[in-house]
Amino acid sequence: METTLVGRAAPAFTLPASDGTEIALGSLRGKPVVLAFFRGTW
Repeated sequence: METTLVGRAAPAFTLPASDGTEIALGSLRGKPVVLAFFRGTW
C-alpha cells in the first residue's frame, strides 16, 4: 500500500454529501478543503 505524504495531491474520489448528492474532490480544486478521517464505531 502506498503511503500518502503531506503536501502531495490527494487521489481523485467521490463521496456522498448529507443531502444525497455526490461531491467529487476534483470539483473543489482551488478551494480550501479539510478532510477528517477517523476510525470509529457506530
